Amino acid sequence: MGEAPEQKQGPEESGAAAGDGAKGGSTVQLRVQSADNLTTFLRMPDPEGEPESAAGAEESPVVDPRLAIRDDRVSDSETGDGPPAEAASPAAAAAEVEPASAERAPVDPVAPRSAVAAEPAALPEPEPEPEPEPEPESEPAPAAAPVPSFDLGPSLEREPSLDRTPSLDRTPEFAREPVLVGALAPAAPAGPPATPPAPEPPPVLFPENTHEAIEALAQLSARPPSKVRRAAKRALTWSLLLALLVGVLVAAQLLRPLPGPRVRLTAADSFTFGGQPAVLPLPAKGQAAVEAVGLGSMGSSGPETPVPIASVTKVMNAYLILKAHPLRKGESGPTLTVDKAAAQESGDADQSTAKVVEGQQISEYEALEMLMLPSANNIARLLARWDSGSEDAFVKRMNEQAAAFGMTHTSYADPAGYNAGTKSTAKDQLKLAEQVMQDEIFRQIVAEPSALIAGTKISNTNYLLSGNHGVIGTKTGSSSPAGSCLMWAAVKDVGGAQQLLLGVTLGQQPGGGDDLLRAAQSVSLRVITAAQGAVAGQTLAKQGEVVGHLDDGLGGQVPLVAAKDLTVPGIAGTRVQLSLQQAGPIGHSAAAGTQVGTLVAGSGPNQVEVPVTVQRDLAPPSILSRLTRLG
Repeated sequence: MGEAPEQKQGPEESGAAAGDGAKGGSTVQLRVQSADNLTTFLRMPDPEGEPESAAGAEESPVVDPRLAIRDDRVSDSETGDGPPAEAASPAAAAAEVEPASAERAPVDPVAPRSAVAAEPAALPEPEPEPEPEPEPESEPAPAAAPVPSFDLGPSLEREPSLDRTPSLDRTPEFAREPVLVGALAPAAPAGPPATPPAPEPPPVLFPENTHEAIEALAQLSARPPSKVRRAAKRALTWSLLLALLVGVLVAAQLLRPLPGPRVRLTAADSFTFGGQPAVLPLPAKGQAAVEAVGLGSMGSSGPETPVPIASVTKVMNAYLILKAHPLRKGESGPTLTVDKAAAQESGDADQSTAKVVEGQQISEYEALEMLMLPSANNIARLLARWDSGSEDAFVKRMNEQAAAFGMTHTSYADPAGYNAGTKSTAKDQLKLAEQVMQDEIFRQIVAEPSALIAGTKISNTNYLLSGNHGVIGTKTGSSSPAGSCLMWAAVKDVGGAQQLLLGVTLGQQPGGGDDLLRAAQSVSLRVITAAQGAVAGQTLAKQGEVVGHLDDGLGGQVPLVAAKDLTVPGIAGTRVQLSLQQAGPIGHSAAAGTQVGTLVAGSGPNQVEVPVTVQRDLAPPSILSRLTRLG
């Protein structure tokens, strides 16, 4: 069966066209297409159609329910000879649900029932829509999306008239397309249709063009933000920057290397001994000088005039030998061979000597013992020749060394002191005593009361060593030109430490039962006893007393205490300096009692020191102290 030509109708003829294009008793299928491509199907009976005969009903083909109503902008020339708008039925007017709009998509015309194909087929392509004619009377209403209508049942019928019998929809269920159910617009009253109000446009759920939606969103986002949004954005930005800065600072503080702990002295850093200076029984004749090593001079007597010093000269001899050929404790040193001159001089009764024979082998240490204990002149000359090749060369070295020590009133004429031209003063020889007593081997030798060499016993001429006088050396000397002389060394025990006392007595004459050798020793012993009494001890720190603190470098401190009593010797007017010395690198944790330093008092040979420990446990710095660290 051929298809009926397509009918097109204007906005006023939509209802009439629907009535003319169908037979009586038939159902009109309407399709309303909105601008957003949503289609609504309406089915209603035709009130003006003629009832079909049974035969005609049997011969009529299956009607396609998708009968479209095109936009009301279609002209009469396109729809054919349809009835005027006044003849439009109320049902047809009700199908008109949206005003004319220049932007809506064209609506398919209503096709008559007889023109529908027997089986569902694709609708014919719509013809190009002509330009709409301008309306003479009024401006068109704004375009609005149509209200979608939905299928409310098999058919939506108008009120049937007495001579009209509604027909059933013969469209098979499987041939029906799914539709959206919506509300139908109310039927328009008879007469000229009024322009309906523009309905609210429904929300666009699925835009036809996605790029248009994206552009719309971009336009929305391109709008200048409000002041509140700008302020909030700035606040958020600064908050993030501040949080980042704080995080960097925290990490930097925690990762910084910790400073090493340091010990600090909190006790007084000095102490001065009070009282009056001691008055020592110095000899009225001759010369004398006394000194407490490290504390200062304790007095002197006699003119500073160079006088012969006899065998006290041998102290410089021993100093130069040990300087050129040093020995360690327990060592004997190189071997010397006794020459002919030394062997011949050993039998001279006018001077002190040691018995040796030519070709005899003696060690350096044995030679020094014979030099200092029995004061052997022949061994003094043997050492000079062994060291420098000749006695004159050695004497020259003696004078050079005296000048280096500041012994301005001293001159040496021979290596033994037998020559009366060897002269010095008590104060000059005291300078030499300070230097030579620093040598451990020299102190060891001069403190020996006697020694055994090659099976022969030799004795020390310093008889003060045998008594309980605290005397530890050093050298006697006597001759007719020099009188009785003595260089002595004694100690005073103070708080477990020994204070060294040195003195020189020259030009003493025998008397009171003393011979020439013992005269200076008797005078010196009285001076030694008085000097020892003048040395006092002062406890500057007791065991367990806080003397300082350990600073961890971040504000944390741990008290430091002395591990034992610190007692220092002194004389009236002596000033003693205290210092706290750190015992190497210290970790950031230490248990109580760990030694971290040393408390030192004084300097030089009489320096006294005690260990210093932490009073309580040293804990590592806290996180808070590390974060708040500034330096």
